[in-house]
Formats: sequence, structure tokens, C-alpha cells
Amino acid sequence: MREPIVAIATPYGEGAIGIIRLSGKNVLDIVKKFFKTKSRIKPRYAHFGKLYDEEGEELDEGVLIYYKAPNSYTGEDLVELNLHGNPRILKRALEVFLKAGVRLAEPGEFTKRAFLNGKLDLTQAEAVAELISAKTELARKVALKQLQGELSRYIRPLRESLLELLAYIEADIEFAEEDIPTLTKEQVLEMVDRVIQGVGELLKTAKTGKFIREGIKLAIVGKPNVGKSSLFNALLKEERAIVTDIAGTTRDYIEETLQIKEIPVKLIDTAGIRETEDVVEKIGVERSKQKIAEADLILFVVDASSKITDEDLKIYEEIKNKEHIIIVNKIDLGIKADLEIFKGKNIIKVSALKGEGLENLSEEILKRVGVQLDESVNIYVSVRHETLLKKAKEVLEKFKEEYKIREISPEIAMLDLREAADYLGEILGEVTTDDVLGKIFSTFCIGK
Repeated sequence: MREPIVAIATPYGEGAIGIIRLSGKNVLDIVKKFFKTKSRIKPRYAHFGKLYDEEGEELDEGVLIYYKAPNSYTGEDLVELNLHGNPRILKRALEVFLKAGVRLAEPGEFTKRAFLNGKLDLTQAEAVAELISAKTELARKVALKQLQGELSRYIRPLRESLLELLAYIEADIEFAEEDIPTLTKEQVLEMVDRVIQGVGELLKTAKTGKFIREGIKLAIVGKPNVGKSSLFNALLKEERAIVTDIAGTTRDYIEETLQIKEIPVKLIDTAGIRETEDVVEKIGVERSKQKIAEADLILFVVDASSKITDEDLKIYEEIKNKEHIIIVNKIDLGIKADLEIFKGKNIIKVSALKGEGLENLSEEILKRVGVQLDESVNIYVSVRHETLLKKAKEVLEKFKEEYKIREISPEIAMLDLREAADYLGEILGEVTTDDVLGKIFSTFCIGK
């Protein structure tokens, strides 16, 4: 059992309850030095008592729950103290255990220990952090399915198929003189094909998975006074940006979040892009350009009620090579703009003031960034999973093509299949390194 660690497991701030969590070797003995209760402490029972500091002064009263290894979240002896949720009480309690020699937990260390002790695989451990940070109901459902092992149950059989192939090939090498069953070339290719197909199905969910977890960065761009802020407010369904007839009202970008069909969206209303001598507005324009560079999709807005100008076209030249939708706004005032200029491009006509065309716009936004929502799909892989799946697929496809046209030595075949199996194993955490684990768990909050 590892050295004891301690952390506050509840968010900072005042609340009814605050939790101090400890895990590791001899944690119950350490806690009993400071927490006094009249009852004998039994695993999984709530014990009311009082917490004292190192000088014997009473700090608080609360409830202790003890989880004995291996029947705990971490797989180690674990103690949770439920105290009153005053930050001063929790901080003072934390200091008591730190002075007693318990180490402060690193971010995600409780979950990391759960992984190392076999309570969770790596996809499930990642799901814990995703469940905590889920921005939408869909993100919560996806994280919960992953925590329950849906992704693991899909990937593990794929990896086991490769390991089965490896076993046949290794047996063929080791017992070449023996009369043992072997696989035909067609059977090998069929098994590899099934794995490639399974990996491919997962990869189809990657782009949508990224946006479910991280959201879509959406920048509204155009010259001053084309209705960018009105569109911003209409999509948000609230008056967030100031709207006037004065060009250059928005002098800096404004960011807000919303949801489109449970996909989180970071919406950015940029300052009107134009040449200006105003120092403040010039800074706002430069900041807007930076946000445009970071965006997943640009909404380029023009005014339907007036002609397309050189200023419009100059801005369009800057963004035309990025993913974009052309928004023709103010259609309630009539369409005077020559839209033939944008012939063949994605054009959505809206009236931000009247709320017309916004539903079509929302649909087109999801379509343009590649979001594919399917109620029958429970798994949406993350960027880390996508990277490893692509590597596995690349190795298997290369192996398949070479295996079709020429004889590959068993030793080379084993190297390729082992490499692909290891990539899948790295997703599950069955093959991993300390650097990978450190990077993953560093994104967790302390106490989880």
C-alpha cells in the first residue's frame, strides 16, 4: 500500500458539507489520533465524532467513513471526513494531517491510484474528469457511458483478436515441427480486416467527441454595422452585446457560451474589422483577428439591405480559406446585396432582429464542423484515443497490403501486430508510461 495522501475533496467556498479525503497506508490510525468517536470504527459505517488539532483543541464535529482496502475508490484504505463546509475549518483540518506526515495529494492522484490498483482502466479514469467537467447533458451521458466501461468493452475484443493472431504466429514459430493447427492467409486477413473495421467505426466518432467535450469555437466576423452583435444576441437569446447604428460600437471581442443540440459553443462577437486610427479600436481589431485564427468555424456576416462593398470583400479574402458560412443578415429590410459574388458558397439568410433563419443556421453550423449525432451511438472517442486508433489502423493497413502481395516472415508479422495491439492497449492503460499517466491525471482537480 502506498504512502498516505490527503486533500480537500469539495470545491472551495462555503457550503453545508466539506470533505477531507485520505488514502494509503495506515490512514485510519493517523485519523484516529485526531478524530474521536464513541463507537468502534467499522468499514462503510458513518461514525459521528469530533476533530481535534495537534494541540488537542476542538476544530469541528462531523462524520467519519472508513473504506477498507480493496473495497474503496482507490483500492487502498481510505477515510473520508465529512465536516462543516467552512473553508477555514477544512484548511485547518488539512494542516493537521500535513503536520502529521501525510502528503498533499497531487491533481487526480486518488483516481490515479484507483487505476494503478486495477479499480478502473485508463478510459474509465479519464471519464471521471470528463464527468466532472461535462458542459452539457450530452457530455454527461457520454462520460457516464465511458465510466461504465462502454469504450473498454468495444476496444478490448479488438485487442484480444490481435493477441490471438500473435499467439497463432508464435506457436507456428515455436512448434514448427509439431502438428498444430495454423491459420490460412485468408483467415489472417479476415481477422485483421475485422479489427481495422472496428477501429474505423470508432474513428468516425472522433470529431463529434472533440466538440462534445471541448465545444465549438465560433467567430462572428464582418465589417462594422452589418449586424454581428445582433446575430450574437439572437443566438444567445439575450441582450449581451451592445447594439447601435453607430459603426464600431463593438471595440473588442466578446465571448459567451451556448448550446446547439447539446453541443457546447463558445461564441465570439468580434470587433468590426476595418482600418482605423482609433488606438483602442485598433487593439480590438487585432484581438479579433487572433480569435478568428483560433476559431473552428467563422460566420462571415454581410448586410442584405445594402450592396456588397470592397470592405466586405477584403475581409472575405482574409477568411475564405478557413471553414466558414456566409450569413446574409437583415433580410427583413429586403435583399439589395449582389449575392452572385458568393455563388457556390454556403449562404444562410437570416434576420437577427426578427429571429428568422436561425434554426437553419444552427443546423448548418453543426454540419460544417462535422458533428454527427446518433442516438444509437454511446461512444465518442477523445483526441488521445483518436491518435492511438489512427496509429493502430495505419500499422494494420500497411501489414494487410504487404501480407496480400508477398510472404511476410512470422517475426515481422509479430512486430506489426504487436505494435498495433500495444496502441490499443495504451488506450486502456494496459500498455503505458509514467509520462502519459502524468499528463492525463494532471488535468484532474485535487481531491479526485
